[in-house]
Amino acid sequence: MYYHKSFLRAMLAVFLFLPLTAYSERADAVKTADTKSQQKVSLPATRQIVDATTFSPVVAEFLQQPLAAQLAMINPSGSPQMTIMWFKLEDGALLFTTTTDRVKFRNFQKDPRATVAIMDPNNMYKWVVVHGKMSVDKRDPAAFYRGLAEHYLEAKSLVEWQKTALMENRTVLRLTPTQIRTMGFP
Repeated sequence: MYYHKSFLRAMLAVFLFLPLTAYSERADAVKTADTKSQQKVSLPATRQIVDATTFSPVVAEFLQQPLAAQLAMINPSGSPQMTIMWFKLEDGALLFTTTTDRVKFRNFQKDPRATVAIMDPNNMYKWVVVHGKMSVDKRDPAAFYRGLAEHYLEAKSLVEWQKTALMENRTVLRLTPTQIRTMGFP
C-alpha cells in the first residue's frame, strides 16, 4: 500500500509539472525565435518600386555614400559580365573607372548598355538599379581614380592602395540613366 501511494504521488507530480516544463521550454523557444527575428531585416510595409529617369534628392544623397556598385555589362556571347565597382554620382550620371585592357571596357566597346545595382548594406529592401548607356568621359582618369580612392578608403588603406593602383591605360566611363528603379526610399 505504501508503494501504491508513492506511485500515485509520483504520477501526480509528473502530470502537474510536465505541462509546466513543456510550457517553459516552448516559452524559451519563442524567446529564441524572437531574438533571431530581431537580427533580421523587417519587410517594409509597402514594397513600392519607383521608376524614374532622374535621381530624386533622397536617392542622390544615398548614393553619395561609399557604397559598392554591381556593374553588369554584356559579353560578346550575350552572357552577363558582373564587376563590383567604386562609383561617383555626378550631374545625374554614375561614373566609374577601369583600364582599357579589361573585359568590361571591351564589352563597352561592343555594346554600351549597362545596369548597375546598389544596395544598402544594412537593409536589403533599400536599393537603386540604374539601366543606361555607357560613354567615355574625357576627364583625367588618374585624378578621378585617386578621388574615388580617397572617398572609399581610410588613410592607412589609401597608402596601401597607392602602392598597387594601376594608373596606366585608365579611362572613366559615364553611365547615363535611361531608367532608374528604387525601393525603400520615401
